[in-house]
Amino acid sequence: MSNNSDDVIYSIVLIKKIAEHKDMFGIPDSKTDLQIMPLTEYRELVKREAYFFVDHNGFLRHQFSGDVIAANKEQLDILIEGLKEKRQLLDDAMDCAKE
Repeated sequence: MSNNSDDVIYSIVLIKKIAEHKDMFGIPDSKTDLQIMPLTEYRELVKREAYFFVDHNGFLRHQFSGDVIAANKEQLDILIEGLKEKRQLLDDAMDCAKE
């Protein structure tokens, strides 16, 4: 069982790792900054694999956690279907972010 001191240290380290990841890829710190980010810049984040990458074994992984998200094309297709369903719940890009 961990004590509160260990939890605090873990939290501090995690916050630092998140900040380093965001800084390395230029990911905005706030939701507002993400909303007004030009779509060209967001596209560049995606191209630079700020969120996902394919490892040497051909697995799609989450960039920050390293979790395997999909192990094959069929799983990726299912993930894309799920994202398309979520797309309907999102707002359109703000005019200032459009290309």
